[in-house]
Amino acid sequence: MLYRLLADLVMLVHFAWIIFMLWGFVLTVRAFWRPAFFDRWVFRSVHLSGILLVAILELVGSYCPLTLWENSLRALYNPDVDYQGWFIVGLIERLIYPNVNPLVIIVPTVTIALFTMVVFVTRPPAKFRRKRD
Repeated sequence: MLYRLLADLVMLVHFAWIIFMLWGFVLTVRAFWRPAFFDRWVFRSVHLSGILLVAILELVGSYCPLTLWENSLRALYNPDVDYQGWFIVGLIERLIYPNVNPLVIIVPTVTIALFTMVVFVTRPPAKFRRKRD
């Protein structure tokens, strides 16, 4: 039972990470047109690092470390069962692991990563602008 709970917790953290990546992209788009709007250098640095990591993992065809961790915890709980969890966890799981062509995930992820990198370089957070000027 503990492994199942830990696996569900890892999946919820994974879901929160995806929300962070998507929300960070929305804020990055907003920062492109209004640089003063979103000048949190820690958030932008973590988001840029995270989205670049996600894009690299997608390009090389590797799994996210959170996915691997969750799968290993589920296997420890019961290696014969694909899914045996709560309803809400099942819904979140379908959002995290959609059954689609991999290009549907890879192309937007790489595009978001490139856009985020361009915005970070062309409109750096204030902390980095001061050092650069």
